[in-house]
Amino acid sequence: MLLRCNASKCIIITDSIELAGLDDGTYPGHAQIPFNQTKIGSRVVIEGTETLIGGCASLAECVRNVVSWSGCEVAQAVRCVTENVAALMGEESLGSIDTKKRADFVVLDDDAQVLQTWISGEKVWER
Repeated sequence: MLLRCNASKCIIITDSIELAGLDDGTYPGHAQIPFNQTKIGSRVVIEGTETLIGGCASLAECVRNVVSWSGCEVAQAVRCVTENVAALMGEESLGSIDTKKRADFVVLDDDAQVLQTWISGEKVWER
């Protein structure tokens, strides 16, 4: 709804916890979460229950969700994790590609799947 009302103010964040990127399964808890944690897709629950601990959705997955749920274009959803977030934080060195900005970015395909990751102008990962 926010995307349709004011796309320039819409931001996408993830509450991704430490199990992000790991295979589905059960992992030990820790000081903050003293229970075994079961990761199922992008959800993490207390082992043996449906009690939600947190999520493991990547920003790329969140972008794909926004495209799917709203019908917007990938570029519009990407602005919600780049330009819009930087503007909200008042951060002028991030959020878009320009000669005076940091060269941190990802390359996506038309389905918002990550193909490459670049940090400080250096490619650090490629699918």
